[in-house]
Amino acid sequence: MKPYLFVVALGALVLSGCTSLPESLKGRMEQPVTEYPVVAKMTKAQQGEEVRLGGLIAAVKNRENDSVVEIVALPTSHAGRPDIDASSLGRFKAIFPGFIEPADYAKGRPITVLGDFQQRQSGKVGDYSYDYPVIVVKGHQLWDIEQHLVDDDRPYCYGLYCSRVRIGVGTGRVQSVITLPY
Repeated sequence: MKPYLFVVALGALVLSGCTSLPESLKGRMEQPVTEYPVVAKMTKAQQGEEVRLGGLIAAVKNRENDSVVEIVALPTSHAGRPDIDASSLGRFKAIFPGFIEPADYAKGRPITVLGDFQQRQSGKVGDYSYDYPVIVVKGHQLWDIEQHLVDDDRPYCYGLYCSRVRIGVGTGRVQSVITLPY
């Protein structure tokens, strides 16, 4: 094998390991339903269908025997990470067995759940009537949002002369990245 092909193959292997699906999100099916619009139209006939959806936590309600997490659905990557820069696709409810700590499942925290479609449930978002798909959770992954300051490291050019030396205020932007918790 040529040395450069080995380096390319090794790099691809390393990068694919960084974007693999966490074990907690792997279900009995190779490819569960991952598109929110499909889940939003499911009926009682699809009860038990395996689903993997992600988004941001909107609310947590602990009941006597289980907990209900309302989630604002977002598109997810093939690694299960919600795209926090995307627009909301809708909402769904995830039923967790037992008690979950509201501090850990805080409003706005990214989450991806794997479970079975159970039913549709009427509810309200504010005063608006809403029809929620309900998923019974078998596995889930909480994500962290890390923010990094990305420096705008372009050279400044004046005519034919370019320099990376800056005088005055620099420019940059904050980039949010979803990561696995430590």
